[in-house]
Amino acid sequence: MKAIGIACSPRRNGNSEVLVREVLNGAGDGAAKVFRPNEMKIRGCQGCYACKEKGRCVVEDDMQELYREIEEADIVVFGTPIYMYGVASQFKVVLDRLFAFLGPAPDFKSSLPNGKRAVSVVSQGYEDAQEYGAHIAQMKESLRVVGFDEVKTLVASGLNELGEAAKRLPLVQEAQMLGRALRSA
Repeated sequence: MKAIGIACSPRRNGNSEVLVREVLNGAGDGAAKVFRPNEMKIRGCQGCYACKEKGRCVVEDDMQELYREIEEADIVVFGTPIYMYGVASQFKVVLDRLFAFLGPAPDFKSSLPNGKRAVSVVSQGYEDAQEYGAHIAQMKESLRVVGFDEVKTLVASGLNELGEAAKRLPLVQEAQMLGRALRSA
């Protein structure tokens, strides 16, 4: 089983990245690669639809490596903080570029192999875990549409300090349990 993490926080070792790593630890792949889009050269989707004609994105940047890694992985753990009432821009640019996995209209069938599982780890400063539920549901549905058969979600609320999640044992345990559940699925 291969698992990877995509930590979309602009802050290295931020709460979402800490929890992405804990999910990977629980999945038994603590040595899994964790990508940081903030430190990569990834352009936004150009809306050119070349991916629908050629079967792949034609924008040559670091997203090409992520495409390969996602195709090879059984589990992909996405992490993003909530900023300004929505997912971080680093996650949004990756999500938009995942459009390349969808075939042409009208069915937009995914080219991802069957059986892929994803986790969306969302950290937020606001205490109410339900406050951004619509954004989190949209994130989960977008990953499902792209071709992930199963998408689990971990919402970590009330986190404001850098790496604070690592000090919350129940949250760390929940992330690890989620990873173990994916491994055994």
